[in-house]
Amino acid sequence: MGHIHRGYSVLGDWIRPIFRSSVELGHKPTPFKSNTATTVHKMGKKDKTSPKAWRPVENFAHILVKPLERLICDRISFEAEYFGFLDEAQYGGRPGHSTQQAVDGYIHRV
Repeated sequence: MGHIHRGYSVLGDWIRPIFRSSVELGHKPTPFKSNTATTVHKMGKKDKTSPKAWRPVENFAHILVKPLERLICDRISFEAEYFGFLDEAQYGGRPGHSTQQAVDGYIHRV
């Protein structure tokens, strides 16, 4: 995800509409579903028969999957909190709800 953050100033205008459309349509673009890599010969490596002389370069579209999934996960979590879909006793995976709070609540009830 660090690559997206570092490149957002350059790629943001290109990425934003893809993410927005994907969320609005409820569809993950097909190139995001698979990963392909191309091998590129490393400069300075003379023995082209050695596996160490080659570097895999991943398809750029595959890199966008994790930030898109994170965006959707954050949106679902926000709406579940906002509309009160989660039980008060649900502490796991919720911001502002710690294990200590869960233990305190249990001790208070017992």
